Formats: sequence, structure tokens, C-alpha cells
Amino acid sequence: MRNLLFFIFICLSFTVYSQAFVYKGVVKDKNKKQLLAFVNIVSDNGRGATTNIDGKFEITLNEKTKYLHLSYIGYEPLTIEVSKSDVVHYIFMQPKTFNLEEVEVFPGINPAHRIIDSVLANRDKNDPKKIKKFSYVSYDKMNITIAADSLMAKDSSLLDTSERKLQSLLKKQDIFLLETVTERKYMAPDLNQETVLATRVSGFKDPVVAFMISQLQSTSFYEPQINILNKSYVNPVSRGSKNKYFFLIEDTTYSKQGDTVFMISFRPKINSLFDGMKGFLYINQNKWAIQNVKAQPPDDSSGIVVKIQQAYKLIDNQWFPFQLNTDITFNNMLIANGDSSYPLIGKGRSYIRDVDLNPKIKRSQFGYHEVEIEEGATNKKGEFWREYRVDSLTAREKETYRVIDSIGKEANFDKLATTVQTLLIGKIPLWVFDFDLDKIIHYNDFEGLYLGMGLHTNERVSKKLILGGFWGYGFKDKSAKYGLDLKLKLHKRSESELNIDIYNTVKASGEVEFFDDKFQSWNTDYFYKFFISRMNKTRGGNINYSFRLRPLRDFKWNVGYTYNNKLAFEDYSFTSSKSQTPITEFNFSEVNIGFRFSFREKVIETTKGQISFGSKYPVIWFNYSAGLLGLGGDFSYNRLDFKVQKTHKINYLGEFTWRLATGFISGEIPASNLYNSRGTFHPLTIYAPFSFSTMRVNEFLSDRYVNIFLTHDFGELLFKFGSFKPQLMLITNIAFGSLDNKANHKNYDFKTLEKGYYESGFLVRKLLNLQVYDLGLGIMYRYGPYSFDDNYKNFAYKISLFYGF
Repeated sequence: MRNLLFFIFICLSFTVYSQAFVYKGVVKDKNKKQLLAFVNIVSDNGRGATTNIDGKFEITLNEKTKYLHLSYIGYEPLTIEVSKSDVVHYIFMQPKTFNLEEVEVFPGINPAHRIIDSVLANRDKNDPKKIKKFSYVSYDKMNITIAADSLMAKDSSLLDTSERKLQSLLKKQDIFLLETVTERKYMAPDLNQETVLATRVSGFKDPVVAFMISQLQSTSFYEPQINILNKSYVNPVSRGSKNKYFFLIEDTTYSKQGDTVFMISFRPKINSLFDGMKGFLYINQNKWAIQNVKAQPPDDSSGIVVKIQQAYKLIDNQWFPFQLNTDITFNNMLIANGDSSYPLIGKGRSYIRDVDLNPKIKRSQFGYHEVEIEEGATNKKGEFWREYRVDSLTAREKETYRVIDSIGKEANFDKLATTVQTLLIGKIPLWVFDFDLDKIIHYNDFEGLYLGMGLHTNERVSKKLILGGFWGYGFKDKSAKYGLDLKLKLHKRSESELNIDIYNTVKASGEVEFFDDKFQSWNTDYFYKFFISRMNKTRGGNINYSFRLRPLRDFKWNVGYTYNNKLAFEDYSFTSSKSQTPITEFNFSEVNIGFRFSFREKVIETTKGQISFGSKYPVIWFNYSAGLLGLGGDFSYNRLDFKVQKTHKINYLGEFTWRLATGFISGEIPASNLYNSRGTFHPLTIYAPFSFSTMRVNEFLSDRYVNIFLTHDFGELLFKFGSFKPQLMLITNIAFGSLDNKANHKNYDFKTLEKGYYESGFLVRKLLNLQVYDLGLGIMYRYGPYSFDDNYKNFAYKISLFYGF
């Protein structure tokens, strides 16, 4: 009897199994032919599935299944007849007019709010960055092409010659294709290491270009702010979001495990002013976690539009991202073709695999930089790529590589990439030399117009040794300046460098400099230099060694020795308590040690050095100098300089930036090496950040001081008038200081800062927005103990200039 029952069971199982089949499909937008992620699919006998982030799905059906019912937010419901076939079925859904007008009225609490509250309550449990440590490998790919859907839909026989050529090109290939394989290791709270194992870029061999695609969006949707293409948006799943976002439960479905999944649409409330997004959240009731998300900025009519999709899955009872999609439409980069023009569009895909939520990693395994490129990453062969690619390259992608690689080799794209990188660090490459932009031309109130030339040998001569120098002439001070320098790169990854400089130049009196300051005339932080009117002729030189230590990679160190012979400015002279004989020539001999500390700074390697993507923590600079009496120097002193700066991105309020700068000098030294603050007053002139707009140049002198700079930028939160979006900035600057031995300084009219200096005001940016830069206007007002009795003297009127890069 038992054998008979077993036989019947096997027969029934075989019958059921023989009747079942797997239905495979891909769902697309009917008009734009875009892949649709997270579409709900239900058969007429109750089986269900959801398209993945690439619009693909598989569902097991039996022969009795006749129909599949598809539903998707923003599209007409669709029912299709099932055909038993092994082929992949392409299904097209029709978009419907989708307008989230705020007409829903809830008698009590919006039911979507209960779900959002549950997500917030469980946020720390589901946020991948709250895990103690993890590792994974990601495969990233981006295709860049021309968004010419309307052209591709036309009959080629009706097109003119240029349109036909473009249509034919786009049928065969994309414009650009790049791939990377990256290994990531993470330890809480924020220790991160990304190693680029392999990279391939059509037309290029430089690996930096390819890595950039993995930096386009956050890998977690649990941060208070979501970073997309280096811009921050308020996360709809963050504290206070219910007051700013409109949420609506659009549908409810079930996962394969039987968990309820709520589909919730979100968008900024009508007439709200903040940097928000619109899209859909798929919330799984299991641990109240984000399972899928689609998001984009609400205004997609101009500029660069970025759309992101993220998919999460349970791994060892922890929700973790496994695929990220990023679509970028460059509406401001149009390809003209006849009477029409089409924007460029990039489609990025990131697939996460080999996830380990308890890897055997130690802090000592993390490198000098957060992002490092493995040697040989550009030379990986087909076997390696086949292991990590989710799908094989299509014929279109193979053609893209073939054509663009050929063009890139002929046109030397890598040389162009190197040129761009060099320009970004302020140099112009030409043959075996890099010309320094800041040594060609600059302006200040002492030298007037400065014209000259500065150059250094580049990697064509040597990758380790760099020789250079400069010569220039100031037309106001009628003086030539010149110098020579040598740099020896000892170890690339630790940034170990030996620098030797000798010079005959001028140096600003009372200025504070840190070892990693790199003057760039277009950097707004250095606009204060335009106002410098007191400089000392200086002959001398220095030797410095800078480096990083692997266990303390957030520090960059510098040790050095400097000798300077300085001449007094105009008729200034200096006396001391030891000698009342006035002197006008000063010899400084000093040793120094300093560091820059940027906790968890994202630094990546490039062929031309390192590029920083910044840190979300305060950045600290410190320098200690000791004057050496008798070793070529006339003065014995100790000097401490300290600076810390941070920008806070505050939901619904904008960005608040503060900087604290302080210094202390013990010992009697001339004014040339004391502190004079940064006065940049002129009745109407350019605004110089981190300076005192109403303070007269060289008005104050100190041997100890504290400067505080406070700036709040509301961004586009307050004013929006169509494409006209002025930005309001509020500014307050404060200074305290003191000076011992005031009588030492002869023929110098100065004040001291014991009572405290105060100024406040505002700027309105983007009154004229030219994308590359914007112009604005502002007013600053001086008040407190050092204000003038004539009130009009306390005002300074400013023109603001900010760059868009």
C-alpha cells in the first residue's frame, strides 16, 4: 500500500511539474522604450512576480494560466495573454497622465505616514552603514548615447542625409562605454576602502574616468540627505519629511516570501521650497525596510537631470543594496542635427555581488587613500570580465568599443584627459613642460598687474623628479621676481615628496599660510589676495618633506626648514626690548612641523596626483614654527597656527559654513611675520570669502588672534521665479586679538583687537547665472567697538562671483 501511495505521489508530482513552465519577460515603456523596474505581475491563478531593476522578470506558471495582469504606478493596467514559449517576451506598457495633485483628504492621519514612521523607527537597523563591517565587489557599467527617441522612431526614407546618418549610427553603437570592477571594504563608523580591480573605457586607458560612475549616487537611501551628482537632496525618509513631502499609498503587493510590500509615491508638497525629490518607495513589512526606490529631482526641464533606482534584498537577515541604476540626461549638452538637437544621456548600472557581512578585515588592511587603483587594472583580459559581467556585451557594445577605441587611439584621447586633469590643478601642459597659470598673470594692490612665466618638467621627462622655476614682473612695484624649485616624488600612494625652493620675491606682510595652500587665482578663497598692499621683498628658500602614514591616513604631515631675508616695507622699522636700535632688514631662520587632518576624506588617485571629494567632518590645519636665533636668524620665537572649517548641510535650511582661525606668537618679531587679519574693504568691490569686508587693509596688527567666519547659504529655498533662482547668503565675521610690545613697531599706524571686531551682512547670489559662474550683490555692515562715528563708513557694498565648478 505504501509503495502504491508513493507511486501515485511521484506520478502527480511529475504531472504537475510537466505542466509547469517558466515565463520570461522584459517590460518597457511603450513610448520611450525605457526598461520599467518594479512592475507588479500577477497571473489569473494568483502567482506573482516583480520586474527587477533592469525590467526583467521570470514567473513559474502552469498550463491552466491564461493571462498575466501588470500594474505599475503612472501606467495603464495591462492584461496580456500567456503563450507557452521559451523566448523572452517583450511587453510594453502605456503611460497615463499622472498628476499627483494634492486632492486626497484624509480624515485622520495619512495612512502612508504610519508606514514612513515605521521605516524611520527601524532606519538604524536597516542602514548598511550601521553594520560593523562588510565587503563586496561591484561591477559598474555606463553607456552614453544620444537621446533621439523621436528620430529613431521615424521612417529612414523620410529623413534627410544628416538625420539618416545619425539614425544609422545610433542603431549600431553608443557614443561612449565604460566598465569597472571595484572591491569595497567597510568598517564602522566610516572607514572605507575602494580598490578598482579592473577598468575599461572606450577610447581611453586612464582608469580615473571609469571610476567616476560609482560616485554618482549614494549606495544607501537611509542618509538624511541623498547625494546625486555632488548635489544633496532631502531624503523623504528622514525626520520632519512628513511636513515637507506628500506621501500616497499607491498599491500593495506581496514578496515571494509572502511579506506585504507597500508602494508609496512621494513628492515635495505644493509651494514648498527645498531641495527635494519625487518618486516611489517600496516598503517591505519585514523589518519595515526599503526594498526598492525610484527617485529624481522634481524639476527635470533644464540642466543635468539624474534619475536613480535602488534595489535591496535580505542577506543574512540584513537588508543590503544589490543593484543601483543611474540615468543622467544632459539637457545643457545638445547634439545638433539639421533643425533638431538632442541631449546626451548616460545610463549607469551597478551590480553588487560577493557580499560578506562579517568579513575578516582589519584596519591595517586599509590603504593610504579611500580609493586606490590596482596596478594592471587597465589590462584585464576577457576571462576576468566574463566572471564579473552580469550579461555578455551586446553586439552594440562591442561595436562601441571597436569604433571609439580606434578613434581614441587616432585622436589620443588619453592625452586630452591628461590635459584636462592638468588644467584642473592650475597648469597648462605643453611638450615636456607644465606651465603654471598663477605665475603667468595675477593682480594685487602692491605689485599691480603681474606678468611672468612659471614652468615645471612633467612626466615625459621623469615621473619622480620635477624641476621648475618662475620669473615675473610687477608693474606697480617695478620689481622682478624669480625662483627655482625641485620636487622629488618618493612614494606615490603615501604622497611622500621632498620639495626644495629658492627665491627672490615678495611676500605679504602679516599673512598666515599652511603647507598645503595652493594659490589659484580662480578660487574664491584667494580673492583676498587682490587687496594685499603691504609686501616685503624676500630672499630665501625652504626644504620640506610631506607624507602620509598608512595607520593615520586622514593626516597629511609636513616637516621643514625655512630661511628668509626680508626688507622692511617703506619706512617701517623694528626695535626690541634688547635693542632700541631700529632695524629694517630681518633674517628669519625657522623649523616647522604641521599637518592637515580630514577625517574619512574621500581621496582618489589620478595619473596627475590625488583628487579630494571632501569630507563630511571638520577639516583641521595645524602648524608649529620655532625661530632659531644664531643659526642664520635674528629672532627666537614660537608660533602656533590653527584653522578648522566645516560645512553643515541642514535639511530645509540650506548650508551653514563656519571657519575658526587662530594663532599665537611668543617672542618679539617684526610686523612682517605677525598677524594683520584680512581686511578687504573698498566702497564697492568684489566679495572675498573668509575675509573682513568692512575692515581696512592693514588696519589691525596682532601677535595672537581669533577669527570666526559664519556663512549661511539658503540655496534655492527662499526664492524661485521660474528659471530665475537667486540665493540668499547671510554672513557674520568676528575677530579678537592683542599685541604685546606695541612700541617695537615704528612708523606703522595700526590698531589692536582686544574689544572685538564685528561685521554682518548678506549677499544675493545668481542675479546673473551663466552656469560656469554667477554674479550677485551684497552689503556688509561694521558694528561694535570699532565702528566709525560716521555711519556711512561702516558700509561696504560687494559684487559676488562664484564659479560653478
